[in-house]
Amino acid sequence: MVEFIARTPGLHPWDAVFLAGDHDRLGRWKADAVRLDWHDGAFRTHLDLPAGERIRFLFTRGSWRTAELDGHGREHLPRELFPRPGLMVDVSIPGWDRHSVRYHHDFPSAFLPHPHTVAVHLPPGYDHDPHRYYPVLYLHDGQNVFDAHTAFAGVPWRCDESAEQLARLGEITPIIQVGIYNTPDRLKEYGPTADRDDLSHAYGRFLIEEVKPFVDGAYRTRSGPEQTGVCGSSMGGLISLELARRHPEVFGRCAALSPSLWWDHERLLRHLGDHPHELAGGRVWLDMGTQEGPSDGGLPPMVRRARRLASHLGHLPPGQFRYTEVEGGMHNEWAWAARFPEVLKFLFPA
Repeated sequence: MVEFIARTPGLHPWDAVFLAGDHDRLGRWKADAVRLDWHDGAFRTHLDLPAGERIRFLFTRGSWRTAELDGHGREHLPRELFPRPGLMVDVSIPGWDRHSVRYHHDFPSAFLPHPHTVAVHLPPGYDHDPHRYYPVLYLHDGQNVFDAHTAFAGVPWRCDESAEQLARLGEITPIIQVGIYNTPDRLKEYGPTADRDDLSHAYGRFLIEEVKPFVDGAYRTRSGPEQTGVCGSSMGGLISLELARRHPEVFGRCAALSPSLWWDHERLLRHLGDHPHELAGGRVWLDMGTQEGPSDGGLPPMVRRARRLASHLGHLPPGQFRYTEVEGGMHNEWAWAARFPEVLKFLFPA
């Protein structure tokens, strides 16, 4: 039995402190795996862990954004122990909050009428290895991907938490994630049409000519197409496919969750039926829930459209294309958040 003790200034008995680590009993790096109890002036817990086995762990306040800091205000590297009977792990934690998501508000554009907020999530270890560079995933509807207080219905995808856990487990390559918030022009920006004033082209220029150069300059990115992905759901899934089709020299990885293939009389679906080779150069994830959209008693039209697109892309090898049909899946943030970890594992495998 190992006793864990966390001593930290500024917290009260009713506050929450958790233990996370790479062992099953530590949640396999789930940030809120084991809650500690307040007793005798500190947060404490006892765990029965296998003797002699190396175990890595950290303390958090319930999320990876509120993990423990080291004495220099940076994220604390994983601690290690080799359990033995009667072992006591007694640590002092100087502070919390990694600032792993950084915000760039009112990001202007020469191509679009509204500024956007750009949120950047940095992977674990980013501040400790200044020579390491990372792939990047760009996410539409960025207000939904990290934060509950900005997400639709208060349900975020928790992309930061999923990526942190999977990277610590070694199941994905650590990546930088960039959430681009939407604006009142969301439908126009995400909806490609044949109109001369199609705003989706301007949105693409905004991402490629303004946001991406800023991110590549401010953060340590691996900027080639094989290391750059784009992802979204619903209309965000539609524009993800469109951007990957138009700009394979920029976006070599694409995830379209429940894409709105009905848009503009199925224009993109019909185009990819005639030109499936336009998505042949990278990795493409496509999915749909079986309960998405209205149905007349048969298969919902949204599922039929997704199957048609999957058949168009069926010539791609399994490692390059995956279509997932989620039994009972619905068209909402809960559903997309639930399957996002599998998206990451497909797009950026370890």
